[in-house]
Amino acid sequence: MASAVRYVQHWVLPRRRILTRSQSRNSVISITLFVTLESQKGSPTVHSSDINAEWINRSLHDSESLPPGSTVNSIEVSPIGTGQVADSVRVVMDIDGDSKFTSLVAKVSSDNDDSRAAGRTELNYLREVRFYEDIAPKLTARVPQCYYSEICSNGTEFVLLLEDLSPAQAGNQLEGASIADVEAAVRQAAAFHAPFWGGDGLFGSEWLDISGDYWQRFEEMMPQWWAGFRERYAGAFSDDQLAFGDRFVRGIDGYYRLMKELPPTVQHGDFRPDNLLFGVGGDPLSIAVVDWQTVLLAPGPVDVAYCIGGALPVDVRRENEERLVDLYRSELGRLGADADTNELKRGYAAGTCHNFIIGVAAAMLVVRTDRGDSLFCSMVSNAITHAQDHRALDLIGAK
Repeated sequence: MASAVRYVQHWVLPRRRILTRSQSRNSVISITLFVTLESQKGSPTVHSSDINAEWINRSLHDSESLPPGSTVNSIEVSPIGTGQVADSVRVVMDIDGDSKFTSLVAKVSSDNDDSRAAGRTELNYLREVRFYEDIAPKLTARVPQCYYSEICSNGTEFVLLLEDLSPAQAGNQLEGASIADVEAAVRQAAAFHAPFWGGDGLFGSEWLDISGDYWQRFEEMMPQWWAGFRERYAGAFSDDQLAFGDRFVRGIDGYYRLMKELPPTVQHGDFRPDNLLFGVGGDPLSIAVVDWQTVLLAPGPVDVAYCIGGALPVDVRRENEERLVDLYRSELGRLGADADTNELKRGYAAGTCHNFIIGVAAAMLVVRTDRGDSLFCSMVSNAITHAQDHRALDLIGAK
């Protein structure tokens, strides 16, 4: 670990953006920090193989997560999760002295070059680090506690040391989820949407209020991504489904126009069973929300449509959908968000396309795996049916 290039959570130096020559404009100390970082030879390498007891001990003391006088003597590291962009490992620690925890989860940059490049260009690593630093402490939604955070100046290498919520288990979108699970997820969505409904206090954030540039990139790249997806997976889809994709891509500008009209909040962006931990604290109905690499200042109902459409079989989704959306609206109101019912309905209907967008883009951006193929095809297929049920293409004016 190259300590000279760390942005640590408790620093008083500027840490709320990746510094570049054009961005380092409002203080001498920012410019000095940029030069110091850029003058290092190479970038810090932060991967699971680099994690050792000495570094864990130092990091937890740096962030004051480990009491003075306590020492991490040794660790056992084991891989967990099936992340496509980052790698996660469980770290079990032998600690001499007091500690509120003896294990944690370390999340680090992917060892795969393509996935790591995607994490950098899409700001995935930066967004997750900043989420845990700036947003998570203000939420009532259940998210892991962050013990330590670090990211290099170009956003390619990062590490998070997070609360270990085992024996809670991640969901599996390919297997689906129960109605009770989805109800719990909808409540969690309201809990992280409501405090920031309308975006107050978040506009201008250089890592979160990026929807304009982010959506423009997706609008520009989707024809290329869809062409590659269509060629690779054509045999898995019907002519009608492929025609839906063609029409959506032609009308994608209308989708993003509508997104800009709706009130923004803290949107997870990839709110599906794989990014939920079920059974937190041994309670089967208690869940936590993880994997905040796609967080964005954007409409909240998109998260709910994405989760419901991706987690439930079509017939179960159709039978329960109206009740689940009403639950979301009710929870927002209970938590103090002044959400317009018509805007919620429009956002939800348009949000049925989000599974299509993310499934296509992710398939083209991350390293290809058998599970990834199955997951992305499932996401896109379910999204098409979901969007057709809500006449989403008509709503966004796609021709």
